[in-house]
Amino acid sequence: MIMPPGRSWDKILETILIRAVIIIALLVLGTQVFLGGDQHGQNVEPVMGDSYMGPQQATASRDLNKPVVTFRLKEFVSLPQARLLVNGEVVGVFNGRYVTVSVAEGDVLQVDGTEYERPFEIEVMDVSREVAEPQQGLTITVNEGLRNIALVRLSR
Repeated sequence: MIMPPGRSWDKILETILIRAVIIIALLVLGTQVFLGGDQHGQNVEPVMGDSYMGPQQATASRDLNKPVVTFRLKEFVSLPQARLLVNGEVVGVFNGRYVTVSVAEGDVLQVDGTEYERPFEIEVMDVSREVAEPQQGLTITVNEGLRNIALVRLSR
């Protein structure tokens, strides 16, 4: 190769390497743009920590003056097939980590985990002042089936 006058091999090699790096960087950037596709409408939702209380499940039939019990999934963010039953009727679904239900004296609380093969735990996270049973902090392990939680007792 004939070298132009006044330019050394190291300057020519430096110019070639800089141009090659720029071309490669542009190719990588272009590939990411074309392969990335349309990102609109794809929201990233962080998993909330244990301190997050979450929105309470609101139902049209809930009387705000009735005592309530709030349940929390311990290891999962949601289990949409897990159902909370009061007196055999589904009153809550664990679409989120928390489910709050209205209760009365003598209500039977149960969890239906028949759709899940793996065991999961539910904690009684909070109760109204007048609820004596179940107590706050009670943890229930559900293994493939219907699991009784407690018979509701209210303090007088």
